[in-house]
Formats: sequence, C-alpha cells, structure tokens
Amino acid sequence: MFRFDRKQEVFDFGKFKIGGQPGEYATCCIGTMFYARHKIVSDAEHGVFDKAAAERLWNTQVEMSEVTGNSCMNQIVAESNEAMAKEIDWFVGLSDYPFLIDSSAPEVRAFGVKYATEIGVADRAVHNSINASITDEELLAVKESDLDSAIVLAFNAMEKGTKGKMEILTKAAGGAKKGMLEYAKECGITRPLIDTAAMPLGAGSGATYRACIAVKAQLGLPVGGGFHNGASAWDWMKKWKKQHKEAFSPVDIGSNLVAGIVGADYYLYGPIENAPMIFPAAAMVDIMKAESAEELGLEVLAENHPRKTTL
Repeated sequence: MFRFDRKQEVFDFGKFKIGGQPGEYATCCIGTMFYARHKIVSDAEHGVFDKAAAERLWNTQVEMSEVTGNSCMNQIVAESNEAMAKEIDWFVGLSDYPFLIDSSAPEVRAFGVKYATEIGVADRAVHNSINASITDEELLAVKESDLDSAIVLAFNAMEKGTKGKMEILTKAAGGAKKGMLEYAKECGITRPLIDTAAMPLGAGSGATYRACIAVKAQLGLPVGGGFHNGASAWDWMKKWKKQHKEAFSPVDIGSNLVAGIVGADYYLYGPIENAPMIFPAAAMVDIMKAESAEELGLEVLAENHPRKTTL
C-alpha cells in the first residue's frame, strides 16, 4: 500500500522480526493474558490461575501463528509483584517466545523488568510502556534492567491529534519534560515499538491511524497499538451489542485491520481468546500488503509470512 522514503527499522525478536516496509514482514499479533476479570484467574492479587487453561490459550495462539505465518507474543498483565513473578515463571517455563510486561500499577511493572533481568529472560521481555505519566522509579527500574525493548506510547493528553502524538514522541510536550523516545534511549531501549495510543470513535480515533503513517514516514520505527480499545470504548456499540452481540466481533477485529492497511507492524489485539479470529484476518491483510509491495519493487523478507504459508 505504501513505500516510505525513510529507511524503516527492523528489530529482531529471535523467532521473528518486526518493522520494515509494509509487506516485508508479517504483522505480529499480541494477545493478553491475566487481564482484569480474566476467567482463568481465581486470585489476581496472589497470582492464582488455571495453568492448564492458560496453556491451552497460549498453545492456540501459537498454533494460529504457525498456521497463518503471523508472529506472536504474549502480553502478561499482573496486579501485584507476587502475581507478576508467578505469571512470568509460568510462561518462560512453557515457551521461549517474547512477552510483554504490563500492569495497571507502575510499581508492578518496575518489579517485572527487575524480575525478568534477575531470572535471565530480559532479552525476550518488552516493557509496556514508556509514557508521559511514567514514574521516576519505573524509569530507573527499566534503565537498570537488561531489557532493550519497550512499547513507547504516543499519548498526549493536551493535544490528541496526530501532531500531538508525534510531538510527545520527539520533544517535551503534553506535560512531559522530554520526548518519550529520549526517555527510552536513556533507559537503554534500542528496540522501541511505537504505540499510537488508540482513542475512542468520536474522540480522536482518526489520529490513531493517521499516526501510524506519520511514525513510519518521519521516524522509520515499528508502529502498532491496542486498536481494539477504540472499538471497545465506542459508546454506541456498547449499547448496540447488548441486543446484537454478534455485531461486536467484526468491529473489534476490524479495528486492527484498518491499522494494518496503513502500515501497522503489530496489533495488541486484546484477550488471547480472540486468537482464532484475529490471525486469519491479519493474514488476509498481510497478503494484500505483500502483493502491493511487489508493485512497489519490494518483496517479502520474512521467513514465515501469510503469503508463503497460506497460498
């Protein structure tokens, strides 16, 4: 669909790569586990969960990844240090895939990066995220850790348009003393993944997608985000799906595909239960992008790609 003039960075995550010109590499689909009210979790504070059910969910995502050629990661969410340690221990004992360290509490995220370093898995951990409200303690934890990858959030509370998103990444803006990429660099982050900060429909959703093009055109960095959050926050849909439950899934999954068409390199697609829906849809868009890329003098560079695995 596009060929950017600026050189596009490609970051190696061991099993796959993220970035490049649209169509060169498969979109990475990242499902979330242990999120709020996740039915497999019986005690979020103490990290008690159904390990057999968790393993089935993870294996389903890996199977969909292998079938379609779209890469994947696991987004681990924890409510406490104890839960974070237990969830990371479970995952790294089960799989050698990359994973995101996430929590609603900054002190738990800080603990997560320290713990990943302590047990020797920092090379495949991704901090989520460096953002305008990050605490000094969390920044220090990332800086002192061995992690070199992080989600960098382009959320500007004072200017929610595309211009504001780009400014918060590159300079002091939105109340932040420095640009988010400068913070990331100071923390030793050499594989930043830009998140365009999904906004609800009617409240800046267009900039969420336009910023994908801007990031790749101006910065040449891998870009993506939790695009499904924009659909989930759509007030009209919240009411409509109460009587028309079947209407939500196409909107939820489709929110990611729009981003794919405009250059997104990864999707934080939400609950990992949605893997059977998102992967075939992501593969379809990646095939379209690959075919378009060929017309622009590019080619698929990924070892695994939907163009190779599904056609």
